[in-house]
Amino acid sequence: MQVISFKNTLLFKRGIWLSAAALIAFVMAPSALNGSLWRNPVPNWGAVCILGGFLLYFLRKTPIHRLADEVVDCEDHLMVRRGNTEANIPFSNVSAADVSSSGGLHRITVRLYEPTKLGGQIEFLPQASLWSNLSGVKRVAASLTDRAHQAGSGRDNE
Repeated sequence: MQVISFKNTLLFKRGIWLSAAALIAFVMAPSALNGSLWRNPVPNWGAVCILGGFLLYFLRKTPIHRLADEVVDCEDHLMVRRGNTEANIPFSNVSAADVSSSGGLHRITVRLYEPTKLGGQIEFLPQASLWSNLSGVKRVAASLTDRAHQAGSGRDNE
């Protein structure tokens, strides 16, 4: 068994959401300190609501919240955890593993033949040692794809 995902993914995801909350607090702080937040609330709260709406939209559109917290390679299956939900995914259910990059972060997406309780695809950040090594991330994805094809070909012959 080997953990192939970034071990601090949960902290990373929480950090993104907390950064957004800190930005809203930073915008509200001057008007709260000088009292204008309560004397003339409409412009202040309006600006905060617009900023909050923008951040919520932006964060929901990015795939950060869909990342798996932990992915463990157990030789014949992947054990995946996101929040309190865990799933064991046999390699015979994996169709392919792809690498995508956005914002300087590389993600591995494992596409499934049949959806699990975590969905039809599993996205995760690779180990931190591979973050700046795109060829290493591609090797991990290629290894997962090759093992999935071997498991799938064994299933087809039965």
